[in-house]
Amino acid sequence: MSNNTNRMIIVGFAGFLIVLMFVLIFLAWTASSDVIDEISDFADYLGHHDDTAGKLIVTLGSLVVVVMSLLLIILELAPEEEERELRVQQAGATSIVPAAALKQRLEEALVALPAVTAARARVSARDRGIASTLDLTVAPATNVADVTQEAARVVTDTIETDLGLPLAGVPAVRVAFGAAKRPVASSMAAPPVEGESARPPEIGEVETVDERIAAGPGPSSANEGAPAEQQPEATAGSSPGPIVYEASQEQGAPAQPRPAPAGDNHPPDEAGESQGATEPSQEPAGDSAP
Repeated sequence: MSNNTNRMIIVGFAGFLIVLMFVLIFLAWTASSDVIDEISDFADYLGHHDDTAGKLIVTLGSLVVVVMSLLLIILELAPEEEERELRVQQAGATSIVPAAALKQRLEEALVALPAVTAARARVSARDRGIASTLDLTVAPATNVADVTQEAARVVTDTIETDLGLPLAGVPAVRVAFGAAKRPVASSMAAPPVEGESARPPEIGEVETVDERIAAGPGPSSANEGAPAEQQPEATAGSSPGPIVYEASQEQGAPAQPRPAPAGDNHPPDEAGESQGATEPSQEPAGDSAP
């Protein structure tokens, strides 16, 4: 006989006693002499105590029985205090298993099932094994038979295969329907959306035409107007030193380049170099010494 059956029997007996006591109180105060004569032994007692004192004694005794019956019902229907440790006898020894850790492990394994949204497990030691009761919350469109079989398989694998403990009977599974299982949020940051990076600037950031004229040309516009500096082109046969042009003897004759002295290793000024390289001597040929 299971524990739930024992509870139902005790609660039913206590309820019957409560009803019987109320009937007794009712008869003690309302029954006539003819009704009392028809009742057997108890009727004889009521007949000898058919006064106020006897009725008060019957009433108080009945109320005591009612209060005791109510206490019995409350104790039986109150939730059981869960065991902190489970003692299981196997192979000539007693294994002590923490109930909280076993419950947590079962609940984590049950929640991992695709159709289960919430799970609660209760474990107890019974018949040299571990008995379990499962409360599962599943999605509305879930097959209850499949979920029950999967839950029983998970409990059997966890207790017998992983922990090596005996299982006392098949787990009792209670199924309740709830909301669908929510997807687990990813810990990785989502990439930025293209529309966010290419969004137009705000109105306060846009520069008007009047503000641009009052500010004048910026550094970028000044750099655009300046000509790019021309770098001298280097060839494989050119000398490392600068080239100095001499004045020609004749007006139309081209100038002949003269290499720089070997001792002058420092480069001349950039302005002088560009002037000597681009402007020939303007001295007329007639003024030169013969």
